[in-house]
Amino acid sequence: MNPNLSRAARVIHEGLAQFTTGDVATRIATAMDAAGLITSAEGLGRPARAPMAEAEVEATEAEGEGTELELTATAWDERCDPAMQVAGWLLSQYVSHADVIEIGTHYDRAVVAVRVRSLEDWDHWMAETGVSRHDSGRSVGNAQVTYGRLQDTEVRLVAHGVPELLDALAAAAIDPYRLYGRVHDLGRPVVDRDGCRWKYLGRRGPDDMPLLVAAGQNVPCSLANVVHQVGPLRPAVPYLPAPAPAPVAAAAPPAGAVTSLTEGLAATGPGTPAQGTEAVTADA
Repeated sequence: MNPNLSRAARVIHEGLAQFTTGDVATRIATAMDAAGLITSAEGLGRPARAPMAEAEVEATEAEGEGTELELTATAWDERCDPAMQVAGWLLSQYVSHADVIEIGTHYDRAVVAVRVRSLEDWDHWMAETGVSRHDSGRSVGNAQVTYGRLQDTEVRLVAHGVPELLDALAAAAIDPYRLYGRVHDLGRPVVDRDGCRWKYLGRRGPDDMPLLVAAGQNVPCSLANVVHQVGPLRPAVPYLPAPAPAPVAAAAPPAGAVTSLTEGLAATGPGTPAQGTEAVTADA
């Protein structure tokens, strides 16, 4: 693949967004030429110059200055280079990761799209892309979109599957409350990172933020402050799956019933075996 392909596409996108009048094709081609993406007599990747008098060429080279368009293109390339470096580093670390959908750039921003199978996975990707764990982002379809920074470069994290995980936790909670992209079950006591137990007693602050009380204390503290100061919070008692029904003794098959696995598959067609129910834990 031509290494200049992505750079050329970026120049074209910028041109389409910037140029709305005149000969757009010529103006974009000029921008690509200034960026060194069009073959010239001087060689591939070097900008072609319009004919100039020899004295003018010498004066321009002596001054070391290009055209305004060339300077703008160079400045933009320099601005986008850090994003390409960050994306390149992330690719070197995760190019073969099974849950990585895409790692690339969007102008001067690095972009990471992944599949998330647990909230622990999401915590991992947030940490790897410099996203604050107090930044919940926003839901877009089946993905959660957040923004972080690596090496002073903005990184957009697109985590597919997070909204479904949060919905499942909310459905399993007694009294769900969403904060910072997490579901907190106010109906169950929680434990902070230091092992201290906290409980919600039904009181809320002026901003409708739940107030928690630590074990052995009587001074309430807002859920947000508890998360900031001693988070993450986890359930004091993990959620348990519903008890499995008692096994029922199998009755003798009626006459003509299917009695072998081969006959059953042939009769019913392919199917998916039932999955075991796993314990669900709420991640603060």
